[in-house]
Amino acid sequence: MHHPKEGTKHFIQQRLTAVVNIVLGVIVFNFFINNINKSYNFVLDGLSNNLMWLIVIIFTLSMSFHMWIGLNHILDDYVDGIKTRSILGRLNSIMVTIVALATSLLMVNIALL
Repeated sequence: MHHPKEGTKHFIQQRLTAVVNIVLGVIVFNFFINNINKSYNFVLDGLSNNLMWLIVIIFTLSMSFHMWIGLNHILDDYVDGIKTRSILGRLNSIMVTIVALATSLLMVNIALL
């Protein structure tokens, strides 16, 4: 059974991550658009900037958490079978964790180049 205030907490978390995603997404999108015709090494140098790789990691973690909440809501609303919903919820958690960890590790690797 879910706690009565859990829905409100998820609602607030999803709205806060949406705002963070918009702000950081504009920065990340701008970076890649502005460097679209630049060399691979130039883009890599830009990503190794302390501020840029940190922004990308925070953006990825925020997007991953936002996605995790949203997909869990979809599962709760549209999947009736408890076992099926549980399995899909676990797969959602695994996928979000893989995306968040892989991106974070890659960005730290780029930063240390």
